[in-house]
Amino acid sequence: MKGHGIWPLAILAWGIVGCASPETDDANSLRVPARFSGEGAEGPVADGWMADFRDPRLRTLVREALTNNPDIRLTAARLKAAVADAHIAGAGRKLQADLVFAGSRTKRSSSTGFTLNTSRANRFGPSLDLSWELDVWGRLADSRTAALLDAEQARANLQAARLSLAANTAKAWYNAAEARLQVQLAGQTLESYLKNLAVLEDGLRRGLVQALDVRLMRTSVENARNNLALRQRQHDATRRALEVLVGRYPRNELSTVAVLPSINTAVPTGLPSALLKRRPDIVAAQKKFYATHRRVAAARKELLPQIRLTASGGTSSDELKEVVDLQRNVWSLAANLTQPLLSGGRLTAQVERARALREQARHEFVQAALTAFQEVETTLAAEDFLKDQETALLSSADEAGKAESLALADYQRGLVQIVSVLEAQRRNFDAQRSLIEVQNQRLQNRLDLYLALGGQFEAQPTE
Repeated sequence: MKGHGIWPLAILAWGIVGCASPETDDANSLRVPARFSGEGAEGPVADGWMADFRDPRLRTLVREALTNNPDIRLTAARLKAAVADAHIAGAGRKLQADLVFAGSRTKRSSSTGFTLNTSRANRFGPSLDLSWELDVWGRLADSRTAALLDAEQARANLQAARLSLAANTAKAWYNAAEARLQVQLAGQTLESYLKNLAVLEDGLRRGLVQALDVRLMRTSVENARNNLALRQRQHDATRRALEVLVGRYPRNELSTVAVLPSINTAVPTGLPSALLKRRPDIVAAQKKFYATHRRVAAARKELLPQIRLTASGGTSSDELKEVVDLQRNVWSLAANLTQPLLSGGRLTAQVERARALREQARHEFVQAALTAFQEVETTLAAEDFLKDQETALLSSADEAGKAESLALADYQRGLVQIVSVLEAQRRNFDAQRSLIEVQNQRLQNRLDLYLALGGQFEAQPTE
């Protein structure tokens, strides 16, 4: 496994510029920028990003998800299977031994003139059979290395699944928090509309307001009821989704919070070239390419002669009680050299298939790397856009709240129509709703950025 330090860049360069050989690619041919174009803090990517949210409840939920989530258990089982496959592939290079006990009874018939003679004989014999294939060309070593790389790929996939699950749990947690805040806002809006409706209905009874004003306000009340039911349904769905994510039955019993934390610190992004070695999904694609490259070599070596040594030793007797008599020992020693001649094109087709799979794995690695760069650049740019949106919506919500108060006061003095009050209330509600949404979007984008950079969600213990 040594000598793979520059391979991630080399494979990517091979995929983009079409170089000829994965072993001889020049990593400098890949035009990877010295830094990401988005604004991030200087320095390497730090582990332990979950601490940025200062949320003990979230940390508990993530640990519960890592323990109980079925997808994580499935990925862990795949790793165990890949490790077992590696042991199986390595067994072919070792001495094979079988303890055999054979027993037989034979009947022979012969004739002399008109006489038919029949004889029966027994034969018993324990033996120890040994066999060993000399891996002269390294075919078995290539197959074993490919299986070990498969296990490393499965291990990287498990790490990627753990990171993804931690981020998705956090995203679901804050989606539920946003949904609860939206329920609260919808409830407050409905309560405000009901109070205004009560005032208008009282004014209608006293002949101070028009019936049209009352009906317009009743329309706003029913729309607010509809919006409250919608938000309650969304909150219910987000809670159940979170329960499934952490491995619970979706009973809608998990309590959520109505708080969206504010994170204003910049994220260290590290170097783009380091991303290829840090993100586990890219590492998995890289290991897959290495494995397919080894399998190409193994398939080509299937065309070469194979040398196998066999040995057998034991005893043989026609009486069962004499099989332990070492004076009746028998043994054999043989060497076999096998050169494939005609296989109907099977061996050649296996080589072509292995090469095609290697080409497929190479393109998968290139795509995974480009997708990773895209995710980092996109989330970095979104950090600034979402920050600007939140700043604008904070101002908008403040102004909308003041406008609603002014419109209501002017209506009570008879300076404006009820339509102006309803429009001011709608704008205030929309501004607050949008502010809650963008605050959650900032959290979701920050989690996507952490995931895109490949940093660990918990700080690694120092030795």
